[in-house]
Amino acid sequence: MTAAPISINSPVAARPAPPTPSSSASTPTAPPSSDPRERSASSLYSLGIQAQDIEGEIALAAELLESDDPEQEAAAIALIEQYLEASSHTKALLVDKADKICLYIDHLEAVAKFRSEQAARLKALAAADEKRIESLKRYMLNVLTALYPNERKFSLPTHELTSRRSEKAIVDDPDLIPGEFNRIKTEPDKSAIKTALKAGKDVPGARLKTHLSWSIK
Repeated sequence: MTAAPISINSPVAARPAPPTPSSSASTPTAPPSSDPRERSASSLYSLGIQAQDIEGEIALAAELLESDDPEQEAAAIALIEQYLEASSHTKALLVDKADKICLYIDHLEAVAKFRSEQAARLKALAAADEKRIESLKRYMLNVLTALYPNERKFSLPTHELTSRRSEKAIVDDPDLIPGEFNRIKTEPDKSAIKTALKAGKDVPGARLKTHLSWSIK
């Protein structure tokens, strides 16, 4: 559903001039139209700016209510009413636009969930394939090396099987390994740092940052 056209050129462009003591010609002129549907609002941001502009114009027009001139006061009231009508339309469009964005977010979340599930399924299939590959390799090499224990190379019609000698350490019991052969990884304890900062303590290299989390339901 496309948002209806909107027109707020009246509140934004026609700012009412404050009354001057020496002239009664400062009576605000009503904007040509207060119907926001006369101009299109292309984005949520532009609607937000228009809503803020109208609020500003309402505040300016409200200052004219302090005038002692009944005609000027009546004109200011009429102007404020038009601004309020424009504000109502603009905020309705703003809410509708935001809701449509939420609907699109819902769609993207569903797509992301589906793709994530498919990725997990494909990852599981790939892991099963890798396991099958290793099993077939072991089976084939066990048979060939049992039949030809001295061979280090096998020439097949379309493949070459070659081998190279390598060494690696096997750890049978990590608890028995001396400390000098252990690697120790250190990292900041963010939970402890947060507690200290909230208690007013100074932690060099760290600071407390506050953020606002939003949820869409």
